[in-house]
Amino acid sequence: MNLVINARDAMPRGGTLTIATNNVELDDAVANHESVLTPGKHVRLRIEDTGDGMDQEVLEHVFEPFFTTKAQGDGTGLGLPMVFGIIRQADGDIRLSSQVGVGTTCDVYLPVTERVTSSDHPVDELPSNHGSETILVVEDEDALREVARRILSRSGYEVMTSSNGPEAIAMVETFEGTIDLLLSDVIMPIMVGSEVASRVRLLRPGLPVLFMSGYAQPILGSTLTEGQALLAKPFSEQELLFEIRKLLDVERAVSTS
Repeated sequence: MNLVINARDAMPRGGTLTIATNNVELDDAVANHESVLTPGKHVRLRIEDTGDGMDQEVLEHVFEPFFTTKAQGDGTGLGLPMVFGIIRQADGDIRLSSQVGVGTTCDVYLPVTERVTSSDHPVDELPSNHGSETILVVEDEDALREVARRILSRSGYEVMTSSNGPEAIAMVETFEGTIDLLLSDVIMPIMVGSEVASRVRLLRPGLPVLFMSGYAQPILGSTLTEGQALLAKPFSEQELLFEIRKLLDVERAVSTS
């Protein structure tokens, strides 16, 4: 999704976006060309646009966190680092080629595997988790925010929702009741989730925070503090409720001890 959004933004006057997949067999020369790839079977995802393109200097920095060529407020500089992290986690690699005024081609290589994965905690074994606490949900995607609201509401929680950081902070400032947990996306326009959490916790010290992200471990994982946790997208309803209940129960145990 991030790669397609970048391609779209690179074609403000229109253009052609091509998405293709194919099976490739990488030899030693291709696999070991300054990458973590190993020789053998791979799936290649190619995303190609006919947009503005990038020069060599920009190409050298595109995977650096918080680097962006977009106007302030239009991009976080975290999209491509997240893409890079996802691919490397799967033992794959990403290669970009671009020419100013011609366009950009992105090739993602993912190794083929026949290994069958298993879960130590099958979803259907997770307990049902309900509560009555108040949860503030901060998510910029309308559909995801509504899904979270419905899941939490039918599980007994009181739910407050916000589409961005500044709005959420304003809600906390004016809300006179108790807020028991902040559920926030990590990558959002205007203000990223970690900044939202820091600002909200200044107003509500010690507030438990559950971050949601497709891949934020390299960006956020090492900075999580007590009372904070990270839930990787995609997740099931039971997984979300389980993580929320776990954070709330820890906070309750601390406050009563």
